[in-house]
Amino acid sequence: MSDDWWTDYRQNRRIRELQGEVDAAYGYAASRSRALQSRLSQVQGTLERRLDRLARSFDAFVELSDIRLELAVFDREAAVRHRTRRLLMGLAQGATDPPPLGLDDCPGYWLKPAAEALSALVRGDVVAEKFTSEAIERDEDRTTLFLTLGLAAAGRYAEAVPWLSRSLPALGTTVTAVQRQLWIACADGAFGEPGREHIQRRLTELLDEMPAEAGEQQRANWRQAVSGGKKRASLPRELQNEKALTEPPLMATRLTMLRTRVEAALQPFDAAPASDFSGLLNTLVDEGAPEEQTLVARARELRQIIETGGTERPPAWDAPAGETLALLRGDMFERSAPGPRALAAKVGGRWLSSIADGLARRASVRPPDELDLRLSGHPLRVGPNGAPALAEAQAKIDRDAAISPAGERLGMAVGTVGVVVLVLTIAAGLPLLAVLAGLMIAVGAGIWIKLFVDRKKARTAAELDKDRLARQAATISGALKECHNSHIKLAEAAAADREAILTVLT
Repeated sequence: MSDDWWTDYRQNRRIRELQGEVDAAYGYAASRSRALQSRLSQVQGTLERRLDRLARSFDAFVELSDIRLELAVFDREAAVRHRTRRLLMGLAQGATDPPPLGLDDCPGYWLKPAAEALSALVRGDVVAEKFTSEAIERDEDRTTLFLTLGLAAAGRYAEAVPWLSRSLPALGTTVTAVQRQLWIACADGAFGEPGREHIQRRLTELLDEMPAEAGEQQRANWRQAVSGGKKRASLPRELQNEKALTEPPLMATRLTMLRTRVEAALQPFDAAPASDFSGLLNTLVDEGAPEEQTLVARARELRQIIETGGTERPPAWDAPAGETLALLRGDMFERSAPGPRALAAKVGGRWLSSIADGLARRASVRPPDELDLRLSGHPLRVGPNGAPALAEAQAKIDRDAAISPAGERLGMAVGTVGVVVLVLTIAAGLPLLAVLAGLMIAVGAGIWIKLFVDRKKARTAAELDKDRLARQAATISGALKECHNSHIKLAEAAAADREAILTVLT
């Protein structure tokens, strides 16, 4: 019987072990299957994306072939662009005597006479005026911009200045990409002092023509941009929210930071005449003639799809680059390029001077002689020389903490009566009254002990409150005295910072 039991037990254990191995094998197979499915889905997704890109590229290639057939009729315009690019490349490499392009005319296309004019201007040929007039008649904006950028790319910045005033006219509330780049180039000194004066005049005209409300809003925006000094003053916690104490040091810190920024902005810097206008020139040249511009733009998109798979268009030369006044403010407070920052300081000098005046005035405000505070729940007036009403406040703490001794006397009386009753009951031999007398003694003693302990605790707590109130008043009084002592130095430093800002701005 026992042998059969042992045999069954061993078989069952072996069956369980085999079952465990089977379950483990199934689990491993399932995990591998899930991993394989995940990997397969990734491969499928990658293949689908590749196939989709290949299909889009093929469609783009087919469409581009059709567009090229349509552009074939504009072969003279394409030749003009090709020769113009070669001209610009030669000028960028230092060519000083480019030959005439000698191209067939393309009626209505401004680039042909503009390129001839640029070549003639570099050579010093008198025919430049003839080609210039013809190009301006076809498209004045593009011609003046092309000549400005082309002469600058050739290093002829002085010769480009007369065209600069026409390619960078009066500024509006927003500027284009090419206006912003010319703005930066003028500020950097690429066009010399005439270029700096021109862009400064354009920006100043914009500010002068602003309505008073808009000018005040811009001044507020500049004042808000004067950040810094946000660290909380080292004052007791009770004074942290007192603006009369925290604001003057904060304003003084901001004024010092403004002085540092303005002085750094107006430091002399080396001009940067090597501004790169090749990107803008290529964008301008590659636009094409008016009749082919749509086809040229679409062909450029299709080539990008074929080459990179992307569909993003490069920004146009006349695309918006931002709000004029926001860019000016950013040059002053957010960016560190020396040319634009110096220009922003000069143009925004009217706002910087006003901001400096306001900061100096707020930094020079005298701290209050006394403050009405609530310390440990008690109203108290504190000044640099202490708190005159401190003794009165401490007396009030004593009055509020005082406990009448009437309760203790009552407990003592009850206990005394109990003792008398106990003596009488013992003398009379009345044990029942002895129990009552003992109870009266216990109650009276308990009342007296509790009230005595409570009154002692109240006196101790009152002493701690008075000591804490005195220490708080002394700390705050010392802080106020320190504020008064540092006020004169703070006002002198603020006046010096303001004077330095006004001096460098004039």
